[in-house]
Amino acid sequence: MPYKHGRPVIDLSLPFRLASAWTFFIIIFPIAMLVTYLMHRTKYKNRFRLYGIRKAVTVSNHTTFFDPVKICGAVLPRQIFQTMLEATVEFPFLGTFTRLLGGVPIPRGKTGYRKIFEICERAFKYRRFLHFYPEGECYLYSQKIEEFKTGAFKIAAELDIPVIPMVTVFSEGAFRPWSFWGRTLPLETLVVLEPEYPSRYIKRDEKGELTSDSIREFAQSVRGKMQAEIDRRGGSSAFYRGQMQRIKGIND
Repeated sequence: MPYKHGRPVIDLSLPFRLASAWTFFIIIFPIAMLVTYLMHRTKYKNRFRLYGIRKAVTVSNHTTFFDPVKICGAVLPRQIFQTMLEATVEFPFLGTFTRLLGGVPIPRGKTGYRKIFEICERAFKYRRFLHFYPEGECYLYSQKIEEFKTGAFKIAAELDIPVIPMVTVFSEGAFRPWSFWGRTLPLETLVVLEPEYPSRYIKRDEKGELTSDSIREFAQSVRGKMQAEIDRRGGSSAFYRGQMQRIKGIND
């Protein structure tokens, strides 16, 4: 059954975890990864930075519909939790399927991230990473990272765990895009950056509460380093198509 508003955002029951593992390794590994490779010749850089990390929040720019598959590929053979719109996981069949692949709904309203935080400690016993797309929208083939929402960084600070940035860098290939020999879809490389630790940024007020300014600084610093990596690698915006349209009943 699809997720419904008000239920726990992560199902940690043994039957669901077994079904999730089966679905993940049958669908993601042999099929979805092949599709993304054929489309974009996906490559990975610096995956070693994920090794030895017991638990972390990961973040990335959101540039294609298949980003969740690419993020799964970065942590193979492990599985990963990935946040998405609540409307997506409420959709019949697709909702259950995305949850089996690690989808975690962000509940609507101001308490959405709080509900994720409340189950995080238990969830990290089963998977090491919880992934966020802090831009909040998918910007197709963009190489300019939009402003970040701060929820992911607040969760990392509350749990005192690192944020590991991942950034997609696009290239054009050997020929001019859309020419006779040129590509109509970019080549892509997912680069894993150094972990960023909340202790470098986070401050607390006299009541011991995290200050919103320090969380915002944390998010802005990570975003800046991700943008710098795109610029350093010469990321191409030749394929940029704007914000991905919302699909009624799926991501609206």
